[in-house]
Amino acid sequence: MNILLLAAFSDKSNENKYGGAEKVITNLANWLSENTDNKIILVSVEGHGKPYPVSKDVIYDSFSLNKKTNKLKIHLQILKNTINALNKYKPDIIISFNIYPIFYAQITSIFKKNRFFYSERNDPRLEYGIIARLIRWFVLRRANGIVFQTKDAMNYFPEYLKKKSVVIHNSVSVDNNNYPFPAKTDNHIVTVGRLAPQKNHKLLIKAFNQIKDLYPETLLEIYGDGALRDELQTYINNLKLTNRVFLKQSRPDVLDCIYGARLFVLPSLYEGMPNTLMEAMALGIPVITSDCPAMTNIQTKFFDN
Repeated sequence: MNILLLAAFSDKSNENKYGGAEKVITNLANWLSENTDNKIILVSVEGHGKPYPVSKDVIYDSFSLNKKTNKLKIHLQILKNTINALNKYKPDIIISFNIYPIFYAQITSIFKKNRFFYSERNDPRLEYGIIARLIRWFVLRRANGIVFQTKDAMNYFPEYLKKKSVVIHNSVSVDNNNYPFPAKTDNHIVTVGRLAPQKNHKLLIKAFNQIKDLYPETLLEIYGDGALRDELQTYINNLKLTNRVFLKQSRPDVLDCIYGARLFVLPSLYEGMPNTLMEAMALGIPVITSDCPAMTNIQTKFFDN
């Protein structure tokens, strides 16, 4: 059986390449290749990135995407790339965490016997605009199975969708032999996340500005890439925090960068189930987070089990 995982791995320098969804779908492909007898194909239909190690037993492929054009042409490229992947690998099962690739796979496979599995990776109340919400309803109705990260996300949907759904929390893989709980911390406050409105980094910078004089040795490091980099850097400059607040690029070894930090702060407006927050907790870093439903689920995962 051929199992195709459709991913979106950006290769653009100004885009966040090392996100949670990218990590989880790569881990899933690796696990399936090691624990099943199926042929596992991982394909990026939105760029040639390869953010995390892919098992030698996984067939990896990618298609280019030119984002320096209008949205219609971008979606036509994703459609074309998805069709090419389907024709090339002739999958029996198609899995995706990204709404558009699986939508295009569904509408171009109407008369085929493919089985589709979609995983919702963010807060379903807030993630999509009107058109994307309509597309999501199409995807969910036609999907053979749906994976949610939390019960709260699953309960947003009607009963007929919940009947073919399952909740699977994100896993956390932190080797405590390599990352023993630190005996002491440094003077860094850290956060990890793409530079986008959802992540609400401006609030974190504003809060840091209010306490900077109380903790003159403390620095703030923000790891991530995205469209708001210039805007956030201007905000940092205007507050005269250029020697205290640093915008760092996203990177695959971010655990090494935040290990031993004094504090991890996640100021997001909403989340699915943030890997970076759970990894920070597993590293023994004290955390502060905004109040949204995903955080209640993380508390349950870590402390009630």
